[in-house]
Amino acid sequence: MLTRRDYIYMTVLTFVFSVLAFFRLGNTYAPESFYMTDAQNCDIVLDFGDYIDVATVSVFLGNQNTRHFSISAFNEATGAWEIINGDAIAESVFAWNTIDIYYRLRYLGIVATDESAMLNEMVFKKTDGTIILPLNYREYPALFDEQNMFPEVKTYLTGTMFDEVYHGRTAYEFLHKLTTYETTHPHLGKIIISLGILTFGMNPFGWRFMSVIFGILIIPLMYLFAKRLFENSFIAAATTGLLVFDCMHYTLSRIATIDIFAAFFILLMYYFLYEYFLKDNNYRKSKGSFSDKIPPKDVYIPLALCGISMAFGVATKWTGVYAGLGLGILFIWYTLTHFPKGQVLRLFGFCCIFFIFIPLVVYILCFIPVVGYTEYTGLIDKVVKGTQYMFNYHSTLVAEHYYSSPFYEWPVIWMPLLDANDAVDSLRVSAISCMGNPAIWWVGIFCELYVLFRWIIKKDKKAGFLFIAYLAQYVPWMSISRITFIYHYFPAILFVMLMMGYTMLHVMERFSWGKKAITCYMAIAVFIFFLFFPVISGLPVSKEYGLHLRWLKDWILVL
Repeated sequence: MLTRRDYIYMTVLTFVFSVLAFFRLGNTYAPESFYMTDAQNCDIVLDFGDYIDVATVSVFLGNQNTRHFSISAFNEATGAWEIINGDAIAESVFAWNTIDIYYRLRYLGIVATDESAMLNEMVFKKTDGTIILPLNYREYPALFDEQNMFPEVKTYLTGTMFDEVYHGRTAYEFLHKLTTYETTHPHLGKIIISLGILTFGMNPFGWRFMSVIFGILIIPLMYLFAKRLFENSFIAAATTGLLVFDCMHYTLSRIATIDIFAAFFILLMYYFLYEYFLKDNNYRKSKGSFSDKIPPKDVYIPLALCGISMAFGVATKWTGVYAGLGLGILFIWYTLTHFPKGQVLRLFGFCCIFFIFIPLVVYILCFIPVVGYTEYTGLIDKVVKGTQYMFNYHSTLVAEHYYSSPFYEWPVIWMPLLDANDAVDSLRVSAISCMGNPAIWWVGIFCELYVLFRWIIKKDKKAGFLFIAYLAQYVPWMSISRITFIYHYFPAILFVMLMMGYTMLHVMERFSWGKKAITCYMAIAVFIFFLFFPVISGLPVSKEYGLHLRWLKDWILVL
């Protein structure tokens, strides 16, 4: 039962995170008109009117990555084109790519050497930094109509970062019915991202908007879950505060990738499973003895919502399947020990609908926007071939990445992931690191051990519920051979926070100084969050500051 205090706590925590999450989220504009090249239309010839020293050309690339160009200058004395750079490359989609020219010329020729390229804008600079327009820019209106959007400094504010080049790009392709590029994950998360783009346009704010919304929504969800588990408003607020001021939650809520959506649905499905347990217990207490007829509203509704949440989770990322395995263990364990055989069969039959049929339908439907990445006949064939491709991709992937880390390094934050790092000036950088709050993650390790003790030795069922839920998000990664990163641990850390809430409750109940100690600890966690805030938010910061935060030898938070 939520009290007035609960609503105040929940509202304040949600508001605080909302303000932080929207702070410098990204530009609300980016070049959107585009010029397409193909085999018959691949030459761009520009006339600057006089011989000038052209230093660079910045290209805002559309949805096709790694486009190649041959750049030449026309020599009026010889009447021939002289190649300046025969293999110039623009790599990042929906971002500014700078190509060096540094040549004195009047006529410039750019030949796109790929089958096609989408160019949203071009900006030329002289060696003194002045922006210049070719005299014949009107011949290529889509390339020179949004010059005012060119930034003084290229950062995450002006374009894509890390895996946004996959997920944000694919969301755009869904909206425009283009060939789907990112096909290594189910597609619901990218469909969700597309809603922000549909509302605000294909710009950094637009493609990150829905991530922020889900990052905000997970705050009241965590509070409700903690209140249900611990029945204490202070502990629920403290537990939720851990999420509000966790660095990784902050970062994943501000990047257009699918992980925050998957984490939300995973936490939601376990919340409803726990509601199923509570509804059944409350019914038994009110009746005094078991009834042959279980009121559907008491146990079937949360169970159905649990299954629907799992359906959304699986359709977002296959980690939802891992979570589903944990759900299955907990559901079977509880149901077999609390219901007579007839009711068990009825509940299992009900679950076949909501945990098999509905997830399958949602999973199939999320493939509807997928276009042309493989030959298929009909939606079902598209789903089958797409799923086979995903499995083969993840099971055979051989790749290396400096910021990758195996599962056993995640709890101690051994290797943060640098999502973005751009020079603002000679002394400052804009950096975004994906890492946990050390004050939360490191303390959480000891809380995990305490909860494990309470489960194994004290037979505490609530501790068992939390630890099994945690293991379901963590253990499957121990058998994964492909490259992994620290953000894969995020769904598990949500249950670590709940285990920390469990531990804090015991501390508060057993020691007179417990509440003060928890308050002091939370103050430290908040302080550490803001200490690392510049290197997780992209706020311009000196390289020296970033180096001072290198608490472990492999931490590279700025470059």
